[in-house]
Amino acid sequence: MVNKNLIYIVDDVQMQRELLADHLKANMSVFEIHCFSTGEECIAASKVRPAEIVFLDYNLNSQIKDAMDGVEALQELKNLSPETEVVMISGQDKIEVAVNTIKHGAFDYIVKGEGAFIRAEKVVFNIYRFHKLTSTANRYKSLMILFGIGMILMIVLVIYLQNHGYIRNSPGWY
Repeated sequence: MVNKNLIYIVDDVQMQRELLADHLKANMSVFEIHCFSTGEECIAASKVRPAEIVFLDYNLNSQIKDAMDGVEALQELKNLSPETEVVMISGQDKIEVAVNTIKHGAFDYIVKGEGAFIRAEKVVFNIYRFHKLTSTANRYKSLMILFGIGMILMIVLVIYLQNHGYIRNSPGWY
């Protein structure tokens, strides 16, 4: 059995959860999608198998009053699995809310509305593109460090050879 990439959708409104899950399943068949109505359920599932991406509602405690809200769930998910990318979804179109979630570790913030599902799809592609670019940058950084070490070793070798007479100070053609 092939392990599919895992996405969790957490929203206390069942209709919203199912619509987003159906949209992502229809357009991104490489993902296994699980839905939860509370942050606590998602966190419990993340302890067993962390998701690569979590779509998390900002107001999780609108239906169940004593449930943790989206920011609390975000912080817990990032503490549990820092490599999990969390995308906050909310009906609030306030920049302060978006900035607050990004400060707490969210990858992106989506405002619920007619374009939210298309935006969610694009965010998934952006997450994978970001991880690919990060991986490439880390590889280049490692190569540059190795190149620098090689250059230092080459300089040390030239100095050693010059001090022991194997290399002359003058070029040999005059």
